[in-house]
Amino acid sequence: MVLGLFPVVRGAEFCSPPDGQPRHDFQFFAGYSPAPATLIGTATGRRFVAAGFSYGYRCWIWRSASLSYTATTMPAAILLQPSEVVFVAGNRERFRPSHAVYGFGVAPLGFTLDIGHARKLDPFVETIEGVIASTEPIPENQPNASGLNFFFALGGGIRWKTARRTALRFGYRFLHISNAETTNFNPRVDNNVFYVGYSFLR
Repeated sequence: MVLGLFPVVRGAEFCSPPDGQPRHDFQFFAGYSPAPATLIGTATGRRFVAAGFSYGYRCWIWRSASLSYTATTMPAAILLQPSEVVFVAGNRERFRPSHAVYGFGVAPLGFTLDIGHARKLDPFVETIEGVIASTEPIPENQPNASGLNFFFALGGGIRWKTARRTALRFGYRFLHISNAETTNFNPRVDNNVFYVGYSFLR
């Protein structure tokens, strides 16, 4: 569906004319957060694992930079929960061991700015926004918490063009997950995610 939009967009001259460089970026990536942050979030002790696929279309092109629209899906969006004591009905304490909570993430909105896109090695900055559905409420499994959360990620890194049609990305994302106050309990969690991506360029 997303790919089908681009002939219409290009026909309307919404994007810049071709410059001889590849415009499509099909990327597989995997990332890990060894420690959480508390810039916006309040939950601590949570780590994050992600693996997925993204598609980027390099639409706006300038002499030394280009801006791509990016859509991302994460079939594996896993929050690693620490062991903790929680309160259940009747204010009784219950010990909950550390465990992994599986989630599926979709980010239909994202943008990537490549600086010096024609070089072999160039920096980039990016942002993605979407939703995560998980098998239990995150980041805390408490009453009125939600298993459907929103997220955004801001970050950047280095892209290394290993050949004309392939590239590696080494990146960092500040990832924030929240239910956006859709319930009366919104603990929020931040993570520092370091990732590696492999791209096929067309």
